[in-house]
Amino acid sequence: MSAAIAERFGAAVERARTYDRPLLIIAAILFALGILFSMSASPAATARIQIGEAFYFAGRQAAYAACGIVAMLTAAALDPRQIRRAAVIVVAVFLPLALLASIFGNEIKGAQRWFDIGFFSLQPSEILKPALIIVWAWMLGESMKQPGFPGRTVAIALYGATAAVLLSQPDIGQTALLGMCLAPLLILSGVALRYVLGGGVLAMLSAWGIYNFYPHARERVDAFLNPEGDAAYQVNRALDAIASGGVFGRGPGEGVIKTRLPDAHADFVFAVAAEEFGLIASVGLIVVFGALAFRGLSRASRLNEPFEQLAAAGLVTLLVAQACIHIAVNLSLLPAKGMTLPFISFGGSSMIGSALALGCCLSLLRDRPGAYLYPGRRRD
Repeated sequence: MSAAIAERFGAAVERARTYDRPLLIIAAILFALGILFSMSASPAATARIQIGEAFYFAGRQAAYAACGIVAMLTAAALDPRQIRRAAVIVVAVFLPLALLASIFGNEIKGAQRWFDIGFFSLQPSEILKPALIIVWAWMLGESMKQPGFPGRTVAIALYGATAAVLLSQPDIGQTALLGMCLAPLLILSGVALRYVLGGGVLAMLSAWGIYNFYPHARERVDAFLNPEGDAAYQVNRALDAIASGGVFGRGPGEGVIKTRLPDAHADFVFAVAAEEFGLIASVGLIVVFGALAFRGLSRASRLNEPFEQLAAAGLVTLLVAQACIHIAVNLSLLPAKGMTLPFISFGGSSMIGSALALGCCLSLLRDRPGAYLYPGRRRD
């Protein structure tokens, strides 16, 4: 028995050595920053909704981070075949759950996206996103290897079904985010340029339709174009908080404007971090996500298997694009949208979904025999 345990432990250690160390360091930094910035935002958020415990959200965020680390390491322990199978199961379970959430879920600020299961609010779409990208990569990878395989049709149909579910909640931001992830995967898989242009036209028509048929979306776009009214209150306070922080920030716990900022612990956590830790911390956080993009995409480009290449690139795109949208909203570069900052914003579903995405990246991008065999390219 002891010999078997020792053998398994040795195998686990050897496997851990194959993970990409820069990605592991980036993951550790993001988890740590998530807890740090949550401690900054928690007192203001709890005071605003009259919760007696000042660090209520920080404590829960730390627990979510612990669960996220377990989820990330579990996903990282899977091989590519297991990742594909698990992704299919997750899509089969969580896509119907997302539809049920739009009908029976809790309504918060006019949206039905969550199931309240006591100590935890489950948002199925957050868990669905990384699994959906993996299934897309699988279908598109097969279409690259087998020209007659209808992988692109399946991927587009899956996106259409998911978009219909998300728009029924409604969740326009997640719908757009997934479209931003699918588009480059289709291009990488060899879709003809005319279809890419057609997709661009369809996206513009969809944006026009959303503006005209979703009143809350129209209100946010109008507030973005005319930021003087009450509808732009949150974004204006976020800009005030960022400006108040200056270069070095007011110091941990010394933020003032964050107390007047709704959703300071979630949708506008970047503004809170900027107020208390300054421009240096803000730029540092952007650099961390930039490093994730550079390292992840550079490693993915050297993979030999189409599925692994597309899946890794798609998952990295998901995390980085979501971070870009969050930061852009805080800087008033995009209309307001309830988009979390991966690993940083408060939220258990967001944390688990982001951790699963990064864990799958660690698995797909680890050093394996035959994984990096492009002629003329040196493996890291």
